[in-house]
Amino acid sequence: MEKLHLTFGSSYVVEDIKKQNSTKKFLQFSDEINPQQHALITIDNEQKFFKSNLNYSILSGNLDIIKEKSYFFNHFSLDEKQQKMHLTSLQQFPNKACSFILCQSLKYDFDFLIISCWTNISYYREWLSNHNFVSTPYDSSNSFYSKKMHIDL
Repeated sequence: MEKLHLTFGSSYVVEDIKKQNSTKKFLQFSDEINPQQHALITIDNEQKFFKSNLNYSILSGNLDIIKEKSYFFNHFSLDEKQQKMHLTSLQQFPNKACSFILCQSLKYDFDFLIISCWTNISYYREWLSNHNFVSTPYDSSNSFYSKKMHIDL
């Protein structure tokens, strides 16, 4: 099963990681609110890659690259009962999404990450309103990043 590895940092930190691992394929995203902040992703079969220890099993979907689109990062927790209630619906690719990937933390099986891209931000908001457990105020973090210039495939 493929794993998604994620870290965050300044452009200097991200470029240094990429330079030290020149044979590795990375996806780099820029934060829409703070363009100095970047997310760096690699997908492979390893258990761990970055020191950040943000390592996930990919449960469903693909991280398709679409230039000039915003990507939404939703990190949330589901207890065992909530997982039984909601995981099946999350594993279905939403109709109006361009890209959608559901991941589960390798370290904490109650932590989940969804990275998605939508044809229109209103479709994302509609999906989110129908899956309100993804954006609870207590244990989630939601950000949106751009995939503009940094396609390193």
